[in-house]
Amino acid sequence: MTGVDTETILKRRDFFPRGLIQPEGGYRFSLDSLLLACFANPGRRHVGIDLGCGCGVISLALLLRQPGLTLTGVDVEPESVRVANENAVNLHYANQFGAVCGDVTEWRPEKVVDFVVSNPPYRRLGKGRVSQGEERATARFESKAEFAHFARCAALSLKTRGKFIFVHLPERLAELMDGLHKAKLEPKRLRMVHGRADETARMVMIEAVKAAGAGMKVEPPLILHEGQGRETKLTEQTLEYCPFLGCNAGDE
Repeated sequence: MTGVDTETILKRRDFFPRGLIQPEGGYRFSLDSLLLACFANPGRRHVGIDLGCGCGVISLALLLRQPGLTLTGVDVEPESVRVANENAVNLHYANQFGAVCGDVTEWRPEKVVDFVVSNPPYRRLGKGRVSQGEERATARFESKAEFAHFARCAALSLKTRGKFIFVHLPERLAELMDGLHKAKLEPKRLRMVHGRADETARMVMIEAVKAAGAGMKVEPPLILHEGQGRETKLTEQTLEYCPFLGCNAGDE
């Protein structure tokens, strides 16, 4: 990167996810994106797509974990695309990650890829608290694309045996499985995330494989928090699983 020394670049990467630019007035990424980046396991699969990439947080976290990857981010919001590319430049990953503007209902890559990651909108229109601003509404609600569109776009973007890795709401699990089935994506790995050990799951992370046989591994639940009131903190399990959350561990 012209004009920026190696030490500065490394400091920016160590500081991640703090320092990421986010769309002004738009959706702010949350821990679900960081957890998904740690759930994702591309393995030897090096070329991927990030559908609904937002500011690029999932792709950039994946690159920090596995530097040999190459990813393309896709988002319907031009401002999200702009800041995602700026974040890639700031972290010196512009040669491995670039975002483009596209609508998953019609966008397709020029070549099929090894894996697709996504944190799609969780809620149907009319369900839940309405976000302020069009970008936030698009990120949280299925105002422009439903899960089935994301699954179909992922399937058409993947090589045979390619992986589709995403996070969503457990309450919509039956619908998610139906969308995967219709897109010929077989769920192979699943992990539930709970706020506390005695609470119901608040999110589910799933890895599906294109044209794979039946059989799914259900991983142990991930418990996010322990303690009560002001003593609430992230569990050691969570911090080991997703070191990016260390900036919110209460010791910064």
